[in-house]
Amino acid sequence: MKKLVLLAAAAVFSFVSSVAGAESSDSAARGPAQLRALEPFARFARDSAAPEAVRPSSRPLSAWRGETANFRFGVWSGGKERKIRCAGKIALSDGKGGKIEAEVSPVRWAVGRGGELFADIVDPAGTPVSVPAGTLSEFLVSVEIPRDAAPGLYAGSFSVFADGKKTAPLRLRVLPATLPPPERRKIHLDLWQHPQAVARWTGTPLWSEAHFKALVPPMTRLRDLGQKAVTCSIIEEPWSHQTFDDWESMVKWTKAKDGSWKFDYSAFDAWVGFMMNDIGIAEQISCYSMLPWSMKIGYFDEATGTRKTLAMDIASPDFDAVWGAFLTDFRKHLKAKGWLEKTCIAMDERPDAQLDAARRVLARCAPELKIVSANNHPTKMSAHVYDVSPIFTHSGGDVPALAEKRRAEGKKTTFYVCVHPARPNTFLHSAPAEAHWLGLYAAANRFDGFLRWAYNSWNANPFETTAFGNWPAGDCFLIYPENLSSMRLERLRDGLEDFEKIRILREAAARADAAPALKDAVARLDAYLAETFTVENGGGNAHEAQTLRATELLDAASRELR
Repeated sequence: MKKLVLLAAAAVFSFVSSVAGAESSDSAARGPAQLRALEPFARFARDSAAPEAVRPSSRPLSAWRGETANFRFGVWSGGKERKIRCAGKIALSDGKGGKIEAEVSPVRWAVGRGGELFADIVDPAGTPVSVPAGTLSEFLVSVEIPRDAAPGLYAGSFSVFADGKKTAPLRLRVLPATLPPPERRKIHLDLWQHPQAVARWTGTPLWSEAHFKALVPPMTRLRDLGQKAVTCSIIEEPWSHQTFDDWESMVKWTKAKDGSWKFDYSAFDAWVGFMMNDIGIAEQISCYSMLPWSMKIGYFDEATGTRKTLAMDIASPDFDAVWGAFLTDFRKHLKAKGWLEKTCIAMDERPDAQLDAARRVLARCAPELKIVSANNHPTKMSAHVYDVSPIFTHSGGDVPALAEKRRAEGKKTTFYVCVHPARPNTFLHSAPAEAHWLGLYAAANRFDGFLRWAYNSWNANPFETTAFGNWPAGDCFLIYPENLSSMRLERLRDGLEDFEKIRILREAAARADAAPALKDAVARLDAYLAETFTVENGGGNAHEAQTLRATELLDAASRELR
């Protein structure tokens, strides 16, 4: 098993979980500071009482080389405010000269709707922490296991100085199996980026050298998750102001005095070139959109010297004429840049009639451009879509079989979550196991990957509240400004890495010379995944138990991989 999930079987201490909103214990609040290892999906209120520590488990957490394993710890302050001191790094040793380094990061409380607090913001390693009397501070100990690490058992300890020194052991078993580097992973991950939000938060001019410098850390983090697509806005506001920061067009549209159209691709070229060449996200360029939610295009009119908006209707001659002019020019530009075969025109939640109208113009003016479509469910138009993504609640039934057929045709099939469904999701209040569950669902149903609408569409100040508009708290972003990860993202990464491990195990078990024990272990894993990771179960409340059992079976199969 692995990561946060595996800590249930490998916890240094085990205990009965508390939940958000649990009442604080007066006796605990008056007592000394206490250190506890935390179960993978346990959720505690800030003023909860420390659980009773019991006998440590003898079983270590285990993981593949090339993945990130996480331990969780909590420090309860007891009767007074504590300034917590701990090392930012920990060395784990195998006793034979081999060492692996772990980083220790405090987890800050994030504010959801109504002021509810959740431990979510992963601060930089070594950040000082002050814990008010009678409250909890969580810590994340992350181990990025080198791909050349020697397999074996590694041990170390997590120590804090709070009312004296307190120590808990860390034990990690590194298996011989190895995950490939992110750029070689097969999962088709598509988390929509919002570079304009980074410019606003950092106070840097859009597309300036300083802006791109500020983009490097969060986009590198995204690449390391296995991201494959670059999100581009080719018109103003494809989604009609659904975010705090506007989606400015990366293509500047100008209508000349003679009625012809001119297009400036400077920002588009800078952004795509940066993502592909500097960051390494280079498989797909997703351009939003020929079918914006408002069905309007903003442009500069040379004749009047003003900004104007053109309403577009698929039945209007303007639709074919205007988009024909753009696509003809865009195709020529993309061909010159060497990006034509990677570029897709993306349409988000649009009806078939609109998709078909866009497809006809594409076929006439830029047939090489593929179509990306996130929609409620597959339709007749899905046959014409290169990368289709139904929403989770409509991704069951015949859709997994359709994904297999489409894969044989060289097409991608994923599923997505956004403001819907209520479960499973990655909202701030979502059950902690849900984010991990999503990756296992993708593997169980043999999708090519996973899509989510927002990676970093921050509100005015995510450190004050994670809510925005009518969206659930946390819906708009998975990372915080200053490239701070979230516990939600850490758990999602667990699921994404499990997706890749399951793929590798399936391929190994399918070989003619595969050991019978490996075949049997993978068969047991697949049977459980198929039976359990369904749309119906996704809407339930058993994500923790299902994820824990799936990762136990995954761990068992991993031990048979030679």
